[in-house]
Parts: sequence; structure tokens; C-alpha cells
Amino acid sequence: MDAPGEALDSEAAADVAEEVHEAPIGPPPRTYLVASLLVAALLFLPTGVVAVVFSLRSRVLITRGDLGRARWYSRAALAAVIVTAVIGIVVYVALIGALLGLGAFSGSG
Repeated sequence: MDAPGEALDSEAAADVAEEVHEAPIGPPPRTYLVASLLVAALLFLPTGVVAVVFSLRSRVLITRGDLGRARWYSRAALAAVIVTAVIGIVVYVALIGALLGLGAFSGSG
């Protein structure tokens, strides 16, 4: 019989084998950190912060080698960037429309 710690029992070996087969291969995902920072700073801060958090989490998981979860956070960061951009553009267009409607840009004083 092997000494404790020398060999894995069959259950632990199966767990290790599952982890090896589940490990995704391919290039690491994009983190979208720059896009997240830009939409947070320029368009709409509340959802922009969510995008930044997802981007940073993706970056951390890439450095740890957990590419499966990093891909999930990368996709979530991209979705948050898109949502932030849409909300920000809608808010700015509505604000400019309201100011135009009130005559804020008219030359008559």
C-alpha cells in the first residue's frame, strides 16, 4: 500500500482528470478594460463601473489561468460596455433635446 500523499485516490484522480478536460484552450479573452474606463468616464458612470469591475475580474482570472471564467467575465464586460454606451448616448441626446426645446442655444436673450 502506498504511503499517504504518494498517490491520489481514485476520486481525487477523477477530479483532476475532469479539471484537465474542462480547461479551455485557445488565446486568453479580451478584458475590454480601456473601453470600460472610457464609457464609465465619458458616458454613464453607474453601469460603467459595473463594466470596469467585470473587466478587472476577467484580467485577474486570466493571470490565474482560469480562462473559462475569464471568458464569461469578458463577455459580461463587453455587454456592460454596450449597455453603458447606449444609456449614455440616450441620456446625452435627451439632455441636448431638452435644452434645445427650452431655447438654451438660441441667440435671443
